[in-house]
Amino acid sequence: MLKIGEFSRLSQVTVKTLHHYDEIGLLKPSHTDQFTSYRYYTLDQLPRLHTIMALKELGLSLEEIAQLLRDDLTTEQVRGMYLLKRAELQQRVREEQARLAHIEFRLRQIELEGSVATLDIVVKRIEPFFALTLRRTFQSRQEREVVARGIEAAIQRGDIAWTGGVPTAMFYEDEFRGEYLDTEMVVPVESTHPAVVSLGDAGTLTLREVPAIETAAVYLHQGDYDSLNEKYLLLQRWTVENGYHLSGVWCFLYHRGPMHRGDPADYLTEIQHQLDPG
Repeated sequence: MLKIGEFSRLSQVTVKTLHHYDEIGLLKPSHTDQFTSYRYYTLDQLPRLHTIMALKELGLSLEEIAQLLRDDLTTEQVRGMYLLKRAELQQRVREEQARLAHIEFRLRQIELEGSVATLDIVVKRIEPFFALTLRRTFQSRQEREVVARGIEAAIQRGDIAWTGGVPTAMFYEDEFRGEYLDTEMVVPVESTHPAVVSLGDAGTLTLREVPAIETAAVYLHQGDYDSLNEKYLLLQRWTVENGYHLSGVWCFLYHRGPMHRGDPADYLTEIQHQLDPG
């Protein structure tokens, strides 16, 4: 038999780790002295320890390794565990590749513009919500403002039970149309809200559930809308350079805007763009 220190040197595994494996039942000593509590191992235990080390190198947790080393697992169960671990590792690789692409984009911006200023973009899931919406192709920004004022008046009259959610405009752009924008005005409300609200000459809002966006690039812009356009174009470039297709759907959330009667320099606008795989 080998003392734990000898077994540690032979296997290149620390004594502390061997103690831990004993405590969790992953690798018990061949013998433990009942008086001194000294642990003893045999050479026959080396293959099991090497298997544990090899499985750790594959990224498996100690709990997963313990399951794999059970004698009663079927071949199909073992295969299923490896398939699950492969999927986890593939997802991790995709996430790291996305981070690498973000860094490459920032480096290109610095090289092109000679500045460290860049877009702080977050990729996340957007949850679904209910809203009153009105979709139309507007001929100008002024037409959109007429509808926005109609919505504001309806909220003040109590025709719209606004939940306090962020007013949103969704732009649908399968091609460049200049000022002729296919736009959906969006007012978050409860799912139980009356399904139709008239804005008079400005149009009619109808209730619908705005679906989730599984993967969206999100940017927060502080400043007026003239400077926002530049960031919107940069976000399009970021989308393409990071291997995604432009989906044609853009959401602008107006956290602070004209409705808040503030200084345009303090406007806070969130841009959300659905990312379609390249």
